Amino acid sequence: MHLSVIIPTYKRAHLLGYVLDGLRRQTCKDFNVIIVLKPSGDKTEKVVEEYAGLLDLDLVLQRRGFVVDALNLGLEHANGDVITFLDDDAVPCVDWVERHVESYEMFCNIGGVAGNVIPAKLFGSELKKVTDNVSHIIPPSRSLTFLERVFGKVWDAPLDGMEGFLVYISKAGVVGYNLDVSRFAWNRPVKSLLGMGANISVLREAVEGFRFPSQWVLGLAWEQFLGWHVWKRGYNLIFNPKASVYHIMHGESLTRDIRSVKKDLLRWVENYLLFYRLYGVERKLSRMHRIAWLIFSSLVSVKKLCIDKELRQIVKLKGKLYSELIGQKWLLAKKLGTNYTPLTDLEKRIAHNF
Repeated sequence: MHLSVIIPTYKRAHLLGYVLDGLRRQTCKDFNVIIVLKPSGDKTEKVVEEYAGLLDLDLVLQRRGFVVDALNLGLEHANGDVITFLDDDAVPCVDWVERHVESYEMFCNIGGVAGNVIPAKLFGSELKKVTDNVSHIIPPSRSLTFLERVFGKVWDAPLDGMEGFLVYISKAGVVGYNLDVSRFAWNRPVKSLLGMGANISVLREAVEGFRFPSQWVLGLAWEQFLGWHVWKRGYNLIFNPKASVYHIMHGESLTRDIRSVKKDLLRWVENYLLFYRLYGVERKLSRMHRIAWLIFSSLVSVKKLCIDKELRQIVKLKGKLYSELIGQKWLLAKKLGTNYTPLTDLEKRIAHNF
């Protein structure tokens, strides 16, 4: 089984070498690497040249657009039986390719695999875990309060068919994490929608003809958007904790030309727009659940703002408001058959308010 590894990169010359070095050391060598590079003048091209003779590597230049546009370019050039996605700051464990391959060979009708993403830091040139049993995918186990359990059944209920998934999409169109399943996810594969783009893979035939719409900037929730399409085509999806990467903690993301407050707002809006990206094609989404989620989650944010003075809750509340305004305009434009790009409107609103 041959793999294609897609790595979108931008301004990461100082980190990309660690990622490529991790690929060079893989126990399974049956893969090629597609680097989608948005030029930035930081000499990333030179890093790619250094590894061109060490890996089966293709360089694709991205002239415009954002993260999902880079992913579309990568999909166009991928020829593997399995297509994997790896961040330009995620260093794969030596058996990473092998673990993804075995996931498709050992389990029935697998169309997508999410792997573990473990936070780590560089100490000189050495990469070390931040601490044991910490993951970007597996939430820490905790007991839910009575109110969380009661209200969760309304506003956080998974789509029918995603019960028992570690990562899922709720009926309110929000990405959720199942704490009950997380207790087992460290030790064995579990059902799960795709987790983080730093470490996922899909069967090529499961995404044949799929392309992302270009209505993202930061690309938040693109993994679940892709996973939903694979799931709707009748494939199973799993999380395999053994297919691990180390995510280098350095305080940056793929889009590094937006101020932090604006980026935070964009992050929340793009997350919450998942409901409207799927509304109309996913019949199990529910307006009632969406309203319940808006009310309950907004009350929680207000409470945290009042008690703990968490100012980030203001940005979170604005994210909910903007996503609803943009989503409603999006639906109206579809109904009228007119062209409307939500992120154009979003950027204008953000520029006006910040």
